Amino acid sequence: MSRSRRKTPISGITTAQSDHPWKKMAARKLRHRSKQELNTSLDGDRFAGKRWDLVNPWSSEKDGKDWMSNPDPRWMRK
Repeated sequence: MSRSRRKTPISGITTAQSDHPWKKMAARKLRHRSKQELNTSLDGDRFAGKRWDLVNPWSSEKDGKDWMSNPDPRWMRK
């Protein structure tokens, strides 16, 4: 992948490689809450909410992305 380049100059704010572990934990919390809500309601119509109701998205390792106005070519490599 020597020719692989970013097309949009956007990158994560911190040095974390991935949000995968945090997203995995947040999705697990949502599935757990959904299962609890389905078990407590008789008709199964209640919706537990969204992932952001349970966890704060700014608490992740890579808390957002930033637009690079004049990116260095080495930052555009994947």
